[in-house]
Amino acid sequence: MRLGELLGRRVLDGAGDDIGWVADVRLVQDGPVLPSMQAAFRVTGLIVIEHHATHLFGYERHVGPALLRWLVHRRLGDVWYVPWEDVTVTATTVEVVRGRAELQPLEENARL
Repeated sequence: MRLGELLGRRVLDGAGDDIGWVADVRLVQDGPVLPSMQAAFRVTGLIVIEHHATHLFGYERHVGPALLRWLVHRRLGDVWYVPWEDVTVTATTVEVVRGRAELQPLEENARL
């Protein structure tokens, strides 16, 4: 599966309820060394947004001017980080093991 096939997919929680869309994929470059002499990338999680949007500009992470952040969050709704271990990809959707109330807000998962 290509990463582009994940973007924009519907996300269902553990109860089968619709919670949003895949907006982005978090990667870490710690895989085996490739012939290009760089380490391979590995998926660590997904960023899921409540309302469908086409682009994230970084303001979903609570950076930048307060008014702009407020406008972005108003459009996106809730934004969550879902660890890859909690994800099952089906032919048409992405299913998360946890319920909506148990999902971790993106701002609580600061990028290291």
